[in-house]
This record gives sequence, structure tokens and C-alpha cells, in this order.
Amino acid sequence: MPKVTQAHRDARKQQILEAARAVFAERGFAQTSTGDIVARSGLSTGAVYSYYPSKHDLVLAVCETAMDSVFGDDAHQDLSGLLEKVRASGPEHASLMAQVWGEAAVSQELAGRIRGQLATLRVKVTDLVRRERVHRGLPDDPDPAGLANALLALLTGHSLRLAVGDDSGAEAFSRAIRAIVEAPAPGEAGG
Repeated sequence: MPKVTQAHRDARKQQILEAARAVFAERGFAQTSTGDIVARSGLSTGAVYSYYPSKHDLVLAVCETAMDSVFGDDAHQDLSGLLEKVRASGPEHASLMAQVWGEAAVSQELAGRIRGQLATLRVKVTDLVRRERVHRGLPDDPDPAGLANALLALLTGHSLRLAVGDDSGAEAFSRAIRAIVEAPAPGEAGG
């Protein structure tokens, strides 16, 4: 019997994850069965269960990768790219993110994982805030992590609006991001 390569295993795992993500975005976590995911993946039930022993494991995996798909790379050179990336990820992803937040509200295990992801994101966005302020000739803010939290909340809110089909206000969100970043730090003139 030929040996299955790691690349093959990784591809199957990704195939299952993409199928789960699509079905969850269409039907929601509660309305999706493992059989729905098996059918969408095109693999056997045994193959799916060999990678993800339960639907709960699939929910966790999808939730963990949902934020990474928008925030996980280091391609953002400035903060304006964050809002555009949230918008460009589309309504399916926005729907999935809304479900992630809802599920995290009732699952302590998932909530803990999401808090861990938010901590990582906060570090990345804090760095972006610092770089953006330097780029604009502004002094460092004494609480750049606080600004990062505000920006992450703003982006989450925008994503939730996209999930319900409200794509209005993109320019206002963009202005709000600029206003948060450019706000005078406490103790600065005008602050």
C-alpha cells in the first residue's frame, strides 16, 4: 500500500475544513450535520471522522481559522488595509464570523480560544497603530493597545453588519479608523 504523504493529509484536512466552512456559512452551526459536511467535501464519512472526530471539532477548527483568514497574514502595511480586507472577505465570511461570536458566547472552550486569538490580533494591530502614527508624524500614544482594541471592535461591528447584508457606511468606518489613529494622545495639544 502506498504511503500517504503529509501533503496529501494536509490537503484532505483543508478540503474538509473548506466544506465545513461553506456549509456552516450557509446553514449555521446548529442546522449543519456532519453528513452535510461529508457530502460537501466529497470524501467518505470515515475520512472526515479520521481528521475531525466530531462536529464540535469541526466547529472549533472553522472558528479558529475564521479570524486568521482576515487577520492572520502580515500583509497589512497600514490600517486602511484591515477594513478593506474585512469587506473583501465577503458576506459568507461575515456570516461565519457572526456565528463564531455567537457560539463563543455559549461555549467556554471556544471563548477561550477566541480570547487567545484576540490577544494575538491586538499585538499585531497595536504594531500597526504605532507604525501608522509614526508614518503620519504623530507621537506614540500611551495606550496603543487600547486603540487597537477600539479598532478591532469597530472591525467586528462592521463585519456583523456585513453579515446581515448592510454594506452601507464603509466610508464612515474608514473615517472612524483614521480618527482613532490620528486622535491626539492624552496630554498632547488638543487631547
